[in-house]
Amino acid sequence: MMNRNLRSLAISMMVSSSAILAQPGSVDPTFDPGEGPNARVFVTTLQPDGKVLIAGDFTEVSGQPRSVLARLNADGSLDAGFNANADPDVFAVFCFAVQPDGKILVGGQFESFNGTGQSMITRLNVDGTVDLSFNPGAGADWIVSTIALQPDGKILVGGNFTSFDGTPRTGITRLNSNGAQDPGFDPGTGLGSIGIATDISAFSLEPDGRITIAGSFNSYNGTDRNCIARLNSNGDLDTSFDPGSGAEFGSINCMVRQPDGNLVIGGSFTDFNGTDQPFLARVTNSGALDPTFDVGTSTSGSILAMALQPDGRILLGGLFFDYNELLANDVARVNSNGSLDLNWSTGTGAFGLDAGVYDLALQPDGSLIVVGEFIGFNGTTRNYVARLMGGTGTPVSDMQGELPLHVWLDAEDQLLRLSAPASGEVFDVHGRVVTTFSRTNAIALGHVCAGVLLMRTDAGVVHRFMRP
Repeated sequence: MMNRNLRSLAISMMVSSSAILAQPGSVDPTFDPGEGPNARVFVTTLQPDGKVLIAGDFTEVSGQPRSVLARLNADGSLDAGFNANADPDVFAVFCFAVQPDGKILVGGQFESFNGTGQSMITRLNVDGTVDLSFNPGAGADWIVSTIALQPDGKILVGGNFTSFDGTPRTGITRLNSNGAQDPGFDPGTGLGSIGIATDISAFSLEPDGRITIAGSFNSYNGTDRNCIARLNSNGDLDTSFDPGSGAEFGSINCMVRQPDGNLVIGGSFTDFNGTDQPFLARVTNSGALDPTFDVGTSTSGSILAMALQPDGRILLGGLFFDYNELLANDVARVNSNGSLDLNWSTGTGAFGLDAGVYDLALQPDGSLIVVGEFIGFNGTTRNYVARLMGGTGTPVSDMQGELPLHVWLDAEDQLLRLSAPASGEVFDVHGRVVTTFSRTNAIALGHVCAGVLLMRTDAGVVHRFMRP
């Protein structure tokens, strides 16, 4: 899931509001990681006991040495009983999966782990030590991006590799529980290149044993399939799933399967099978675009992660600052029909240079673990990991369904003009309020310094603009 272009400029706001803090989506103060990791967190997952695994390219957590992988207690504090002791040459961990026995499968970019020569994939015991009963041989020749556990204990592995344990395997293979390749799974020539790094970002397991794959590719075993395909349990292409031209002008970064078999996909794509469908879409069991899932203008940037709630609502994380022109800074929740859920708000969201949310983990109580690159969330200091409150809440805006607010810059008169009177604030790139406005359709900018600015109305409409 690392085929991502990070924003070079974060449009972030650091304000607090008791009304927003009471909302589902606000920072949970009972989960406090203290200093937290000292660098990016790429991926997170939950253990059955409520502890939280995090991985990335950090070297410390809360001042303690923890190279690329750590475990947090349920309250966010560092779990001192877990130390994977990753080698200094472990570049990063990009994925992991927790087995029913508590052991942890780990994938990423490394040639050894804690002194054990296992390339790009390993398995850890519950205390973080390497499980020597798992032997992938020579392993993958390049990055492992995603891992999925099948109900029978077999392990699906996807990434940007061309061979596994010396056998040609482009982008995908399946292992037995001991790490050896499964001879009953043959992807043929595997993934075809689309000019960028060929990769699998997500697996979805069907009840009948079929496997949907999504990522960055333009074919599977010689048959055109653009960024999404479904396989039979033996690795053959399932031709009954036909997405047409699939996800275009970008990749699929994440995917969840709904109970009815439909798939919700998110990424950097802008079209699906010739239809304008930016960043978010739903695909039916046959591979067709579902027109009843209406995302409107969708997010303003790439979606990197998603989680499906039991009630059908979908949580999104990524590199964006709005959804359908309403404020949703790097995290949002959408209803089952694709509309923004206005009952859930992260306020001003992630803060920091190149801020973004890279992964999500939904807890049983509805709380949400978010990780990525940020140093604060809605005005609360949180370094690279935070927990947001779940629940239903009260709508933070009734703008959905009203006529859209149009905004344009009048450079000659040094005004930002609105199509209807509104109240709110204007922020600079550091999250500082540079001016406020009340019940007006013309915001004076004569005293505001030049640069990139962000306007937010009290109703939640956000607009980014350049002050010349």
